[in-house]
Amino acid sequence: MRFSEILTPDSVVAGLRLRSRGAVLEALAQLMAPADQALAVLEALTEREGLGSTALGQGFALPHGRSSVLERPRAAFLRLAQPVVFGAADGRPVDLFAAIVTPSHFTTGHLTLLADIATRAAEPATLARLRAARDASALYAELAEWGQLA
Repeated sequence: MRFSEILTPDSVVAGLRLRSRGAVLEALAQLMAPADQALAVLEALTEREGLGSTALGQGFALPHGRSSVLERPRAAFLRLAQPVVFGAADGRPVDLFAAIVTPSHFTTGHLTLLADIATRAAEPATLARLRAARDASALYAELAEWGQLA
């Protein structure tokens, strides 16, 4: 399974203005889950983030977690208008967030999704295209192409 396969147009947002790590995680949880599951998704993201920052560097972070309330994997992508401090090892604030939360039993699939995203995020040209996308629709189109680049 790939990130592009579980991402939906409704779960991609560009230009949001947030000021903190907590606000980012809350926004991602709301994008990924129905209202009755958003709190559990937020708790999964917050718990994982508490173990150490999921910022990979170059202004990109990969918040993720697992939750027993989910029946299927969920994903979201957020591009901020202004980057926020997110504890990246390179010290750079983050403006690009790819997030996943999977069911608790989805161990191998969870790791596969993380590897898929991290591999693509390591490419500066990919990050440049994500930042250059004019709006959420163009951003989703760029992310949807990740499935074609196997």
